[in-house]
Amino acid sequence: MTITQPGAGPETPAGTGTRSRLPSLTGLRAVAGLSVFITHGLALGLFTDPAVMVEYVRYGANAGMFGLSFFFVLTGFVVTWTASSKDSARQFWRRRFFKLFPNHVVVYAIIIALWIPTGVPIKAVEALAGLLLVSAWFPSESFLFNNLNGPMWSANIDVLAYAAFPLLYVLVKKIRPNRLWGWAVGVTALSALVPVVANAFLPDQPPSLVAPEVSWSQHWFGFYFPLTRALEFVVGIIMARIVLTGRWIGLGALPASLLTIGFYLATLDVPVFYGYTFVPLIPMALLIPAFAVADVRGHRTLANGKLMVWLGDRMYAFFVIHVTVMFMVHAAYSGENGVVGMYTRKTFDLGTGILVLISTYLVCLVLASILYALVEQPVMRRWSRPRRRGHRQEGLTGPLPGAAGERTS
Repeated sequence: MTITQPGAGPETPAGTGTRSRLPSLTGLRAVAGLSVFITHGLALGLFTDPAVMVEYVRYGANAGMFGLSFFFVLTGFVVTWTASSKDSARQFWRRRFFKLFPNHVVVYAIIIALWIPTGVPIKAVEALAGLLLVSAWFPSESFLFNNLNGPMWSANIDVLAYAAFPLLYVLVKKIRPNRLWGWAVGVTALSALVPVVANAFLPDQPPSLVAPEVSWSQHWFGFYFPLTRALEFVVGIIMARIVLTGRWIGLGALPASLLTIGFYLATLDVPVFYGYTFVPLIPMALLIPAFAVADVRGHRTLANGKLMVWLGDRMYAFFVIHVTVMFMVHAAYSGENGVVGMYTRKTFDLGTGILVLISTYLVCLVLASILYALVEQPVMRRWSRPRRRGHRQEGLTGPLPGAAGERTS
């Protein structure tokens, strides 16, 4: 199946003279963000009834893994989809820097301001590593759990992916279109070998604090290590090339969604901390191209409505602030002041606990919208591109990815 139009060139999606925007992928970011939120909500221990908590753990523990895999694959897909011969590596890096760091730095400063009055010492080296988005490179629980804004370990993978993209883009473009599927399967298989390597060659002691069934080194290598998680980004690049070169298999958005749900239900009782990141990688590698093709063809999907796109646009800001807000709101419900984890946690009945989760999500969304409007958008408008029109910067690898459609990344 080819999705190109006559006369538009072999890599121009049908329906336009240029590569189409992909609102469904923006909307799906809202679903992925909610998935991560649900998993992190487990840390609050909201429910008094142990049976309720057991069910919450069962149905919510793997949600964040699927959400993160979506974001990693999506990033590779979108930056490849928006690649332009009019761009350079330096321009690309500039845009990604101003997309990634401003929200992060502002929220980091707020966390420090909230932390200092508690009198609890901040581990300076770990905090600096967190600020610079390099904490996941250290096989140390202290670096991961004392970086002040825990979820931002995943941005370490983004930093690596963006840094490597100019080279990866050139290399993947050299792959013949009829071999792209083989490469996609091969990189996914390589991801499947990660836990095998971890279990075979890394020490099985001491146990991980959050996943005692595996050692910390195994957990880190399979779940946090940027080099192993970057494989999902590479799969995203390849899947974008598959669509752009007319090699998509024709799987629709609805079947791909049902497949993803099926994978999720099949893994409810499989602990994600064993490092099996390739399990959600499989459906995500199919889900994202399926929705992209639906957008190119002008189809309506549940993800490309105005509300979903509005939510999706704010998901990076949401991701940056949600854990801090989550614990602060819970502290308020508990009648105490404190930052992450520094209060006596209160539990609730089922209805009240659900209400706390919903209200916390809404507070996160409001604050994320403020961050998006006051920091993310102004910084991107002012700093993401050189001020002089026509200014050209030559990157190390020549012309590379462009800006069109980057709001979905």
